[in-house]
Amino acid sequence: MTETQLRAYEALFIVPANADDASIKTMLEKHTKFIEEQGGKVEKAEKWEKRKLAYPIRGHSEGNYCLILFDAPAHVPAELTRIFRISDDIIRGRVYLREK
Repeated sequence: MTETQLRAYEALFIVPANADDASIKTMLEKHTKFIEEQGGKVEKAEKWEKRKLAYPIRGHSEGNYCLILFDAPAHVPAELTRIFRISDDIIRGRVYLREK
């Protein structure tokens, strides 16, 4: 994959409010490792903060927000979204195309 074939994305996902920092760090590392294995480059991966959700999702009213900024081939966002959907540890997750 050449540099020109990589596009810029951001992945935002919410984990339960009762998750500890170690498990959140492990999740961030797991997802960044997946992106890198698929030929992507992670720019930043961080936990934001615990916030009240606008409406309850799967019985959760609060969650910890996590962000990953990365460049990757076009197939990575769809697979990452699928992983977010099937993961029991993630309340909600989305991947967005971003401008550089």
